[in-house]
Amino acid sequence: MVEERGIVRLPSVKNKSVFGAAAGVMILLLNGFVTSCLWLSFRSMRFVKNSSFRLLLVLMVMTLIFIVRSHQSVSNPSWEQPTMGTLCHITLSGSIPKSELAALRKKIDAALVNVNRRMSTWQADTEISKFNAFQSLEPFPVSPEFATVVRRALELSAATDGAFDPTVKKLVDHWGFGPESDGDSVEEILKAVGWRKVSLRGDALLKSHPGVQLDLSAIAKGYGADAVADVIRRRGRMSFIVEIGGEIVADGWKPNGQAWRVGIETPDPAQPFGADILESVMLSGRALATSGDYRNFRVREDGTRFSHIIDPHTGMPAATDVASVSVLAGSCMDADAIATALFVMGSEKSFQWLETHSEIEAFFTLHMPDQTLSTRATDGFPLNEREN
Repeated sequence: MVEERGIVRLPSVKNKSVFGAAAGVMILLLNGFVTSCLWLSFRSMRFVKNSSFRLLLVLMVMTLIFIVRSHQSVSNPSWEQPTMGTLCHITLSGSIPKSELAALRKKIDAALVNVNRRMSTWQADTEISKFNAFQSLEPFPVSPEFATVVRRALELSAATDGAFDPTVKKLVDHWGFGPESDGDSVEEILKAVGWRKVSLRGDALLKSHPGVQLDLSAIAKGYGADAVADVIRRRGRMSFIVEIGGEIVADGWKPNGQAWRVGIETPDPAQPFGADILESVMLSGRALATSGDYRNFRVREDGTRFSHIIDPHTGMPAATDVASVSVLAGSCMDADAIATALFVMGSEKSFQWLETHSEIEAFFTLHMPDQTLSTRATDGFPLNEREN
């Protein structure tokens, strides 16, 4: 999968609570107590003649050490790990025992591996790659997770009149953004493109054209962020932020009691990631995703650039007035796909569409005829003061 990032988690001032400080003091005292016990137990060994009792004493002390150290806590842990051709960044708010954090990270690792194993077109043995290689009109059995993402992808395709379309895999390859090369003409490829050419029947997918191929990269990172967030919530953690390639899910509060603050980049390909923040958003209980033309692009011989976002109707790289669009939605999967659709639509059609979908908020950075950028947002998009 290809990295596309337009949203930055902005740093916050670390705030250690009185409870966290007290817990730290308690851990130090317990460590001192355990160390003392260990020292005394070994000092007393020479007075203990019974070898069985010696062994029991050692086991008791070692068990006490294990119990104390397994309950040591980490405050506001933050880490990153590779996934889907990009990085997943996770921050939890509050204290968590080290043992619980280790178990949580294993669960998150498993969730991300599961998403990649099913939806990466860059590996030949994934579920999506096997479906794409399946040149038949017979039902192709799929996992419940894969069916869930495809079902939502098709629903959003219908809702956006095909501006979002998961069947663009061969077009993505044709324009040099996929794992394979495709020498067919755009006109020929379009015969196997169109969200209506794939359907779900129970736990199986069906093609109406044998050449149909799926590319879920415009929805899978969002789904992955949702999956990680679900893992965290199931472990009883309700304050966190998860980001995968710029797609973000945030819930609860930072350690200082405020909502998470997320920055939206200026869409300038000359700037490194996170160097120029255009606006910021306070985010809690929702998801935010961005699509843009300034990170993943190719340059033509005449010096003009074209984006990795493909217009499914024309088969060409989308060429609209949108430089980037950030979408706020209830799930990151929806925000991810809708951001792609709005980019393809262009700003005029996008705002017409948004008028009938009041549950979605969006912030646009637009290309102007004089080569400058302007911004426009829906009324409910929660912008903060511009970063200096």
